[in-house]
Amino acid sequence: MSRPPELICQYCAHRNTGTDSRCGHCGAPLRAVVHAVESVVEEAPAKLLKVAEKLGAEAEKVVTAGYPRWQWRALGVAILVMVVLGLVVARSCSIELPSFPGAMSEEVVPEPLRSAASCQRMDSAGQGEKCVIAANHPMLFGGIAGGRELTFYAERAQPDRLADSISRWRAAGGTALVDGPVYAAIGPSATVWYADTRVGLRLETGTFAGKAAAQTFLSRAGLVR
Repeated sequence: MSRPPELICQYCAHRNTGTDSRCGHCGAPLRAVVHAVESVVEEAPAKLLKVAEKLGAEAEKVVTAGYPRWQWRALGVAILVMVVLGLVVARSCSIELPSFPGAMSEEVVPEPLRSAASCQRMDSAGQGEKCVIAANHPMLFGGIAGGRELTFYAERAQPDRLADSISRWRAAGGTALVDGPVYAAIGPSATVWYADTRVGLRLETGTFAGKAAAQTFLSRAGLVR
């Protein structure tokens, strides 16, 4: 009687007994063992898929039993809205806001004057501002502005424009307190003229109660030390 082909070694053709799992001659796995392993490997994906389908069905039963389907839909819509809003906010935060090159920026105006004034742009380019200091602000303590609010105009100007302004102020007969890269003077009608060529700032105020009051303002505002 011939041996079943499963008991014949596929490498050396040695005939083995029915209890052998490996060839007694060369030690190779017998064909029956190989077929068994192959069948397990082939059947494993299908079995795992069935298990996964069962688990998914059970999970869906638990979820739908706890909450109505419309609530899950509403939750999905809410999450979607939150994601969209988050993206909009993140984009708006990442966009760099346009910098305002006006005179009241921290780089060009001393902090005491900057914090005391309320300013509005005079042009779309943002180069000039009209600023007002309230009459009761400590900056004007002692009635240096005659008990009124003080208006001044400030702008960022190019060097040639600053040079023209300084020339006109000198010709107008003002009293210069500082004359150099920074020019500060008190005009004949007790106004303040100020220019800083280092940062391109030009500033001109309304009328003070007198020249002494104008000089006090220059000191309080940090324009002249």
